Amino acid sequence: MLTSRSNSLPAPREVKDYLGLLADHFRQNGWRVKVSPSVGGRSADLAVSRGELRYIVEMKVSSEGRRDRLIPLLSQAILQARAIAKASSEPAVPMAIIAAPVISPSVAEGLMRFLAEVAPDAATGIIDKEGFLHFVGTGLEHLNAAPSRRARRQKLAPPDSAYLFSDLNQWMIKVLLAPFVAEGLLRAPRQEYRNASELASAANVSVMSSFRLVRQLRLEGFLDSDSDSLRLVRRKELMRRWQAANLRPVPELPLRWIIPTKDERRLPSALRALQVHSQEENKLAPRACLGLFAAAESFGLGFVHGVPPCFYIEKLDRAVLGRMGLSPEGAEHRPDVYVRVPASRESVFRAVVERDGVLVSDILQVWLDVSSHPVRGEAQADEIRRHALASIFEEKS
Repeated sequence: MLTSRSNSLPAPREVKDYLGLLADHFRQNGWRVKVSPSVGGRSADLAVSRGELRYIVEMKVSSEGRRDRLIPLLSQAILQARAIAKASSEPAVPMAIIAAPVISPSVAEGLMRFLAEVAPDAATGIIDKEGFLHFVGTGLEHLNAAPSRRARRQKLAPPDSAYLFSDLNQWMIKVLLAPFVAEGLLRAPRQEYRNASELASAANVSVMSSFRLVRQLRLEGFLDSDSDSLRLVRRKELMRRWQAANLRPVPELPLRWIIPTKDERRLPSALRALQVHSQEENKLAPRACLGLFAAAESFGLGFVHGVPPCFYIEKLDRAVLGRMGLSPEGAEHRPDVYVRVPASRESVFRAVVERDGVLVSDILQVWLDVSSHPVRGEAQADEIRRHALASIFEEKS
């Protein structure tokens, strides 16, 4: 039931206000709510259901949003929710909720870090009176909300970061797959990670982003439940899902060389010059790298020839393109080069490797990108899979 530590006990009316806020939030988002239901002879704070999902909710309230106050209460809520859900005659998932007047983003991240280390499978919620609501659990992502001032600060990962193949999730999956890929083909740390916190540190992402990915990988059966580290299993299925998620068309802008040339090394030279110019001028140029078939060729895995080369750039800037010697004028009919602005920018640019002074998209990215290309892309992807990614796909049953 609703409780708090004795030295920070909120008034009974305040406790009811939090419970009412939570119940209303579930109802407004299409959930059925029962307040104070009897479950196996015990009383829960809430029972909420939507479709086949059913949660037994145990809430703990503190008058202070301090980490040292909230973690013990959260631990208690997890244990009590599990006990009540276990006594239920109907299948139900326990959910622990922690509430306080104000919970800062740093405290919320601390709570997520704690959960990642000690209770990675627990469904949880964090709420405060300012309108901050953050949930972790199957089917709960749509419930997340934040006051506009916090949203602008972007301290917490947006709700859609739980999507398995969001930008940062793709980057973290590359980090987890890095030990299966030669170092010259993918730039990423290569080590074992015991939990989401260690993965977050290595991948340079927030603990909350890492926690969401690890939780979803575990829920979908892509992590070895018997391993002490984050070890990917069912990798063939994971790669199939990843490939399918990248089938949507990516807009390409055709370009022509301002000074015509037939030099096949012109694009790599232009990318190298852009990088050197940025370093010499001490200016932050948009990130750019070679991609698709041209990238495969640079790795010695080229299979398709005669296709105009393609490169990625972080943002389109006509001045930058001009400095590279490229222009979109008159390029729609006879393009020399294509440029793409990637939807998953962090995944693309964090993993780039350097080949002969030129930044090149990593081999996993190349495999993903060429797979759906209409000009023999499938054949090129198969070539990459056989010669560079075999260790990922060769998995014992």
